[in-house]
Amino acid sequence: MATAPTLLAEDRTTATDITGSELFREGFTVLRAGRSPERFPPAELASFQALWDDLVLDENLADGSTYRYRRYGRVRAEAGVDGTRFTPLAHARFQQSAEHIPIHMGRSRHFEPVARADLSHPVLLNLLAEGLRLIGAGDGRRRWEIGLHLVRTVAGETPGLPTPEGRHRDGHDYIGMHLLGRRNCTGGESIVYRDGLPDTRLTLTDPLDGMVVIDSAIMHEVTPITALTGDGAGTGVRDMLLCDYNAIGAESRESRP
Repeated sequence: MATAPTLLAEDRTTATDITGSELFREGFTVLRAGRSPERFPPAELASFQALWDDLVLDENLADGSTYRYRRYGRVRAEAGVDGTRFTPLAHARFQQSAEHIPIHMGRSRHFEPVARADLSHPVLLNLLAEGLRLIGAGDGRRRWEIGLHLVRTVAGETPGLPTPEGRHRDGHDYIGMHLLGRRNCTGGESIVYRDGLPDTRLTLTDPLDGMVVIDSAIMHEVTPITALTGDGAGTGVRDMLLCDYNAIGAESRESRP
């Protein structure tokens, strides 16, 4: 069997005012694409966005629902003095504990894989490296396994539910949430819940808008999307890249299912 390639993410920082300090002060930080609008060549970003046109129906939804399409992949990351190196990992089932996501009762779920070549897409690797730079501002661990969820939520005659789990934690160390596109829809508002503080509500609107959160510090959910009405409005679509960052090996704080 051929050895999996190890790739070094190019350093494309977003903006000097985006640091990890807010992440560790507030439990989350918001990344707005407008702060660094030209960090990816348009053709490179378009080729990454096109991956969402090849997702398959998530058959784990209840009652035969058809509002979510997705693929799943994994990479290993190791931060070094010369940048962050990424290695694609073999495909695996995905599992979350029933404590965090009761709706699936702790069972492992099968999702169709992200193509191995796509796990090395430059936009993907640099979004992951950006997340690890933010995390590295307050967390010195350097070896990570990252789960990657390419998710499309659609709305037609009925709304699409980005988080059928409702208000929840996911059971990971950190989570990155990146919008790749949305069209013909309203809703999709992100809500952050923190003990003793007012709720934070915001909407990711532009491609590459995103958030990074400390999963143990907050709970979160996203409101349903509803298709716009009117001539030519069509199906509502919201495309997201969700990244589960978990420290591995001796650096891991806890075991996971």
